[in-house]
Amino acid sequence: MTSFLHSSNFTSVLEAEKSTLGKFIEILKEEEDALVQGKIEEIDYLSSNKSRLIEKLIQIDGHRNEYLKNQGLALEKSSISNWLEKQLLNQPGIQTLWNELLALAQIAQKINHSNGLIISTHLQNNQRAFAALHCAAGNVSLYGSKGQTYI
Repeated sequence: MTSFLHSSNFTSVLEAEKSTLGKFIEILKEEEDALVQGKIEEIDYLSSNKSRLIEKLIQIDGHRNEYLKNQGLALEKSSISNWLEKQLLNQPGIQTLWNELLALAQIAQKINHSNGLIISTHLQNNQRAFAALHCAAGNVSLYGSKGQTYI
């Protein structure tokens, strides 16, 4: 992994991370729309794009973390924010960029959680429909001996 020793390179890493995270959020929004509208065929396409962006984010995260470790920092949000405030006073743009990155990460987390809930709801509906069909086919036992759903 390449070492980033200058704050200008650190800024470039944060900008790349922000840009990639923005693209990731757009994919999450498209995924949400596809899930809500039942366009399941789009999910595979979006999943491959999402995976590609996750790999890129992991790589960028590694570069950022290497720089921060080289500065002697613990990789915690509060530690990084404090360091940015103290060390980079002459470069307020980096602090702003860091705050924007944290805000984008929160947005991505919320949308991803929402998408997970939508997927869970679809799964529950499919399980109920399957159980109803299974019952209609003559197998009326919907629960196993330990109370678990039996299909």
